[in-house]
Amino acid sequence: MKKRILTICIAILTILICIFSVACTPRESFEVKEISMREGGKSAAQLTAEICEKHPDRTMGTGKDLEFLEYLIGEMASYGYPSTGLTPEPPGGGTVPVAATDDTATVRADAFEFKNMYTNSTEIGYNLVYEIPSAPETKKTVLLLASYDNCASIEVASVDLTTGQTVKTKIGGEGAYATATGVATVLRLAYELADDALPYNLVIAFTDCSENAWDGAQIVAEQYAELGKDLICLNFGKLGAGDLTYVYSDETEQPYNDYFYSVIGKTDKDGVFAEIPVNKQIAEMKFLDGQKTDYSHYAMYGDNLVFNVYGLAVANYVSFNWSSFENPFYTETSGYENVLDTGADTYEEMINRLGGEGKGEEVLAKRLDAVVLNAATAINADNAETLFGALEKSDPAKSGDFADKAGTAALIVKIVLVAAAVAAAVLLTVKGRNTFLKKQKEKLERMQREAMDAMQNNAPSAEDIFSLGGDKKDDDGKGGNSGGSTGGSDGDVFKGF
Repeated sequence: MKKRILTICIAILTILICIFSVACTPRESFEVKEISMREGGKSAAQLTAEICEKHPDRTMGTGKDLEFLEYLIGEMASYGYPSTGLTPEPPGGGTVPVAATDDTATVRADAFEFKNMYTNSTEIGYNLVYEIPSAPETKKTVLLLASYDNCASIEVASVDLTTGQTVKTKIGGEGAYATATGVATVLRLAYELADDALPYNLVIAFTDCSENAWDGAQIVAEQYAELGKDLICLNFGKLGAGDLTYVYSDETEQPYNDYFYSVIGKTDKDGVFAEIPVNKQIAEMKFLDGQKTDYSHYAMYGDNLVFNVYGLAVANYVSFNWSSFENPFYTETSGYENVLDTGADTYEEMINRLGGEGKGEEVLAKRLDAVVLNAATAINADNAETLFGALEKSDPAKSGDFADKAGTAALIVKIVLVAAAVAAAVLLTVKGRNTFLKKQKEKLERMQREAMDAMQNNAPSAEDIFSLGGDKKDDDGKGGNSGGSTGGSDGDVFKGF
């Protein structure tokens, strides 16, 4: 009996180990030094509220995006970064890019043409890029990136079924979740790093046209593509409103992604961040033609995908709920409709979802502060050598190869191991059960023999000793099993096993 129990326990343990190996691939651990955040300044949550209040419309191609650049330039100048003007002169409309340089940094406003997928016309977009070179000359570069445009003024045409007329409806709100929170986080990081002497080149980019085809991010990725493994981009997208926050790199297992999770283990005291689950919701489609997977998921839906396509390392900070399947593709906040690209994407709605005034603001601050602390720690001068060491071990150029090569093979092996463990457990359980039944039958047969011997010696009837079903009648002549018998009329005690 003890041997049988031990065998079953070993089989169950084997199953659990195999399932655990599928669900949790061990991460590489990195030593991380903790840092202290700067005092003063506006928090990322306060900046989010300010952006949504002062610039609720940042729609690409409308001029509202250009107005927002002036806000960004003014805010960055208050942290000590150089300022630049925007001169409204064509050719081609828009503005002439203007650059300004001081002793420590350069800022430029880049104008570029893009084909607007909503208006089907060629329009002008704007990126704002700050470059802060390292004192010791190096190619190593950290790029902080956030897209700032929203879809507040974007209109889509539809047919009114009652009148048959074509009507145009604005689809967007203030873009609090997508992506005022991301811009606010980068602004706070710029404040944190303003006085730091960094051993790498720092680039801070605010990009336009994320609501189109991430055109602004594509311009930036192309500008820095030649750096290859000497560059890592930290992208800050949809934050705050989502239940959980993740750091996503790509579909391959990259050591630099493990590095960011090592930082999480050191800094995330409130449990804001979550591990990326194995059972991702995916869509059988491509967001960009250049991506190497034939499927997509929500963590790919951002400017970070452009850097994957260019084979550049990128860590995407994004919040939603990857563990909920309320929506067939993704769930932002459990129990609520998704707000992305809808009129519900407002600061007020976000605060309401997080608990209302006071409580909601506190939750938003906690979530955004956790992202700021994680990123600031990850790229701090004291941890820079570890960061770029992890990057050196990585191969971001193979982004997406997981779907077709080694990753698929590894997953198949794991599935086979689980299947084999389950089969072995079933066999062991069946074998153990058959042995148990055999011994029980032998025991009953022995007891029946003993009962028959006793009956021959005028002992009580065996039928009185063993009520095993059958058609035994009570004293009144009625069937003793009129209410149903588990043994059946033939007295087979093994029926039903």
